[in-house]
Amino acid sequence: MLKWIAVLLLVTPAIVVAETELEFHLCSPYVQKSMAEEQTDIGWPVFVKLTELGATSFETFTKTNHGRMSHIVVGDREFSRATIWVPIPSGNLHGIFSSQEVATAWQRTLAGELPAAPCGARN
Repeated sequence: MLKWIAVLLLVTPAIVVAETELEFHLCSPYVQKSMAEEQTDIGWPVFVKLTELGATSFETFTKTNHGRMSHIVVGDREFSRATIWVPIPSGNLHGIFSSQEVATAWQRTLAGELPAAPCGARN
């Protein structure tokens, strides 16, 4: 019986950590423009410029979640993920993709009809 309790105690923190990862949702009021760029050493980049409203929301999100893993999401798809180490006030985001086709598809999604909601932080 004690062995089962020890196993449950070891598993529980991992489950809690997984549930506390954050999401920041990109939506039509938050995205000003996007651009797919030429391939780099690490892949095909797509850059996103947020609107003033989006940049303010993202800066607040990054200020309050220092040291935490976050996911930048469009609809139900993950655009990018990273650990937040510093606040990001610029409103400039980017994702790196494995192929030009995937990067171009993301650029089209971001430049096209984005959902109006959800917008911003979700945890």
